[in-house]
Amino acid sequence: LSACGSGNTATDDQPPESENVVSSTEQPEESEQPEESKEQPDESEEQPDESEEPKEEEPEESEEPKEEHAGTKLLALLQEEYQNGFFEGEGPRHTYFDLLGIENKAFIFKGVVYIRGMIETGENLEKYFPYNITSKELHDAFSPGITNYAAHLYHFNLNGNFYYINYGFEGNEKVETRMYDCSDMSFNSLQQSFESFTPFEHGILGFDESGTAVLLSYDLEKIADIPTPQHEVEHGLKEDVEFNYVVAADGTVYAMGKDKHWYRLNMDAYEWEDTGEALISGNAFEPFLGKYVVKGNGIYNRVTGEEVFKCNDVYLPALGGLSYFGGDKYLGKNGNEYRWVNLTDLSMSDPLPFPDVHESYLTILDDTYCVYEDQYGWFLWNYNTGEEETIMLFDN
Repeated sequence: LSACGSGNTATDDQPPESENVVSSTEQPEESEQPEESKEQPDESEEQPDESEEPKEEEPEESEEPKEEHAGTKLLALLQEEYQNGFFEGEGPRHTYFDLLGIENKAFIFKGVVYIRGMIETGENLEKYFPYNITSKELHDAFSPGITNYAAHLYHFNLNGNFYYINYGFEGNEKVETRMYDCSDMSFNSLQQSFESFTPFEHGILGFDESGTAVLLSYDLEKIADIPTPQHEVEHGLKEDVEFNYVVAADGTVYAMGKDKHWYRLNMDAYEWEDTGEALISGNAFEPFLGKYVVKGNGIYNRVTGEEVFKCNDVYLPALGGLSYFGGDKYLGKNGNEYRWVNLTDLSMSDPLPFPDVHESYLTILDDTYCVYEDQYGWFLWNYNTGEEETIMLFDN
């Protein structure tokens, strides 16, 4: 299945072509001048002297825009990852939200905000309530298939809809893995039960209760079993490697073993390759964008361990939420204060007018909106302008 947004086409092709046509028509006129200059050698000798002066100045002028600083280098990496990588959020090739955990309660998709558990009563605890920003309408809840917090939601180019996977338990009993669309229709199901899922560029990697990996297509068709890697232990014996976590990066997935080694999934052989000891351990960083993470005061490539940017005097990316949306800036945060960090010149905006609520009650949706909950209800907030609109008020 092709990824969503793969039909993007360039729109700036014609102007350069038209300029080339103009220059090609001027060349014959310039080609006649050398013939006249041959008859007048004195004038031709003066011309090189005049032409040499601007030639010395042109390189100086052309070097200025080519100069790169740390911000522009990071910007190039982020734009490449945004266009071609796999990351959480609404992107040009896919939209993917990992809804595991109680704190992940809202996401945005095509101008509609989906909020989980707005009415925390019984069966509605795990349902999503869609709020259309344009029409300002709150619709009835959907997704009865979600029975616990073990749910991933993601979107690929499957009839323009999004799909979510539910797996885990109903009560104390394990259930089959099921996929639903946003109209509550069951898209596909798999009898096998999984403990976790990791979507990436080429499919979905699922782990069963024994830790064995299975590669699935986006519609839950089984592609291959992935053998568990082994490493040597005492007395020349070998045992299976246990993984702490799995991440999507560089077109495939990497698994961090308890031996602190990175294991890369070879998509040709369908087996894990030990790439050596990781330079960044699992609990030492916070996710930023795809394979880029935040550690201390810097941004790192989580696969190579290379530091790609030192934040220094600018704010770190806003952790615990989305902070880069494809432009030339990211959303920075220091304490309770948010600012835009412009990577072209490393300047920062004035403090943004975020709502005065604890970050645990606030979810950043995109480069314009966040939603938050307080004792009175749910609210949509434009954090660039400080404008608020009510999504729902509680009855009490």
